[in-house]
Amino acid sequence: MLSIALTLLSLAPDGVQLFHQEDGQPVDQEEVWTGTLGAGLSTSSGNNERRSINAQMDAELRKKMRRYTLGFEWQYADEAVGGAPELLERRASVMGQVDFFFDEKSYVLATADFELDYNAELDQRYIAGLGYGYQVADEEDWSLSFEAGATVINEQYRDVGNEAYLSGRFGYLMAKGLGEQWTLSQDTLVFPSLEDEEDIHLEVDTRLRCDLSDNLYAQFQWLFDWDNTPADGAEREDHRLFLSVGYSF
Repeated sequence: MLSIALTLLSLAPDGVQLFHQEDGQPVDQEEVWTGTLGAGLSTSSGNNERRSINAQMDAELRKKMRRYTLGFEWQYADEAVGGAPELLERRASVMGQVDFFFDEKSYVLATADFELDYNAELDQRYIAGLGYGYQVADEEDWSLSFEAGATVINEQYRDVGNEAYLSGRFGYLMAKGLGEQWTLSQDTLVFPSLEDEEDIHLEVDTRLRCDLSDNLYAQFQWLFDWDNTPADGAEREDHRLFLSVGYSF
């Protein structure tokens, strides 16, 4: 599946322009990366020593009829109570996606993801897939798109062997401006296994962002994961809340 995605990337046309959402006419786009880079840190000392760190990056490049998207998230926490620090949380994810537009609304996509999660006993999860997307709106203060496709998922849980299976991939991406400074966004993905109807994985990323200046912002983020078939001893639901500051570029 990943090799097919890379082949599409190499063969996709590079000589046409993105369309403007309002009138459907081609417009020139400056080919530069835009995105955000944020981080948060908390520490405590006294009876116990605890530290928590999180970082995230989102970037996008629009190049004629292609759109490249990259994302990275990392969370870490440990605690020491009269001894060596004990790991409480370690989670990381990296994603990449390329969209090939037919017109101002329709596109095909190739995507690849990597995840690890200490608390969920997930040593690694690789996801690679292809799909179709439809962009309902792409305005400065409002955007909405839906995506559907198929993926190959390879998972390895702690003390359990590798498992690979074919899965569907369905989701939506939404962002809405709330006045001049605030933005609410939500990205949702669901992966239903095509081989085991009970194996369903859901990821929801909800963010409320406040722009403090042209480049600086503060953000509240709620990450919700749901796995219908978790590892032994792990919960189906996983909630993580973060408050961070960042830089937009």
